[in-house]
Amino acid sequence: MAEVKGKFISLAGYLMSAYEEAFNPANERLFKATGKYHKDLEPEGWYDTAIFNDFMLAYASASSTHEQAIVTLGKNVYSTIKKTTGLPPNIKMPLDLLLYEGEGFLLNHRGADVVPRIFKTKTDGHVVVRAPAPGYSQKLYEGVYLGILEMFGVKSGKVTMTKGSPDFEYDITW
Repeated sequence: MAEVKGKFISLAGYLMSAYEEAFNPANERLFKATGKYHKDLEPEGWYDTAIFNDFMLAYASASSTHEQAIVTLGKNVYSTIKKTTGLPPNIKMPLDLLLYEGEGFLLNHRGADVVPRIFKTKTDGHVVVRAPAPGYSQKLYEGVYLGILEMFGVKSGKVTMTKGSPDFEYDITW
């Protein structure tokens, strides 16, 4: 089993709250599992990734953009980290934050199903990384990597999944 920090479940809840028909049941399932609603989760507390996946799938099913909603969620992950725990001061460019994501992933996940990132290419303008998700949609990482690039004003970046299960490898260019 893997666990994720509560701030990401809360983020998913915030993004999907406009879709009451999906949000309310997901929030009730969260309450049954944890005794807390999405707004009450401890931001740095640990919660089963199955709960995060439940929120992601409910968001995607309610949104007119479907799986793209999960990408939108991913785009907000590092801005949430920046607001809650901050980013290291040595992060000056997209490559720095993309490489830090490997460390950040381990800081925000724990459990036997959590697999560290493996960077195969790491040059300015091009990163290839193996990044399997522990119990939730892989589409999240497309958004995470695009969101990192956008934090630096890069609007033309591309994220392509070049290998599927079990490796889940991404080619990131900007």
